[in-house]
Amino acid sequence: MNRKYLSFLAVSAFVWALVGCGAEQGGTQKTKVWNVASIQVEGHPQNEAVKKMGEIFGKLTNGRYRFEVFPNELLGPQRETLEQVQYGIIEMAIMGNPNVSSFEDGFLTFEMPFLFDDEAHQRRFFTTSPLVEKLFSRTEKYNFKIVTYFTAGTRNMYAKKPIRTLADLKGMKIRTAESDTYAKMMKALGGAATPMSFGEVFTAIQSGVVDGAENNEASYSSTKHYEIAPYYSYTRHLIVPDYLIMNNKLYSSLSNEDKAALQEAARQAADYEVELWQKDAQERLAQVKEGGATVVYDVDLKALQQAVAPLHAELTQNPEIKEVYDAVKVTSELK
Repeated sequence: MNRKYLSFLAVSAFVWALVGCGAEQGGTQKTKVWNVASIQVEGHPQNEAVKKMGEIFGKLTNGRYRFEVFPNELLGPQRETLEQVQYGIIEMAIMGNPNVSSFEDGFLTFEMPFLFDDEAHQRRFFTTSPLVEKLFSRTEKYNFKIVTYFTAGTRNMYAKKPIRTLADLKGMKIRTAESDTYAKMMKALGGAATPMSFGEVFTAIQSGVVDGAENNEASYSSTKHYEIAPYYSYTRHLIVPDYLIMNNKLYSSLSNEDKAALQEAARQAADYEVELWQKDAQERLAQVKEGGATVVYDVDLKALQQAVAPLHAELTQNPEIKEVYDAVKVTSELK
């Protein structure tokens, strides 16, 4: 028995002890408790949306189901919770696109810079494109099902200096998530991607290991990165989705009526999350401004978009990426 498997068993035992058996007595019937893992802090729009989804699903099924959300990586980082969902240790998890794209190339499309015109375009694609259901179904063979997409907002760059032009980015070391696409994007923009754990970013910027980072308003605010990187520049380079995933065997075991109820609850939760996110982003901006940050809006987006155009051409040589890319462009209002 190898060390990796022993480690997984140890994590599994801890999770089982933490979340319990997944069912509780509720009057004359058992209420099934579905445990949901999240790396986000308590009160985050995605966590609140999942709670709302659980309430709706419970009502539609006469109280036979209830969700228990575990925030703050209580059940582990995303990659570990994805495995827990696959093994059926926990029922659901909120998952970032890079973890899903490691299984299916089509999801790599969403890591392309300047793919969506704006957040409204992203929402239009995920709610109207006939390709979405087909794309989502491709993860089921790995024993996890995508229940719904969530917005993760627009990612922008922040540093100790404002970023308005390509010249400003030249030679800068920018922290990104670990992704070959992100590395190629930063190179095309004249900088260099420096992947590292998000928890290390504050110290890395403070000590000069990196010159800046990129993320949405919520992450910039909640981590207080504005204290050491006080310029938040609206480069709008990435609009990458997150997902709510669940164990596929569990989903398959549901009755058709319960599946329909779950899908309706997910639809309402996704709408609710978008509303919460938009409100939260504005509140976060106000907070960082009060904390001394300068928000930079006058970024030369056209120059940035032109710089990464060759990357689009390179990535769409992959037919799976090209299929999704074309479907996204069909839903653009700028075409």
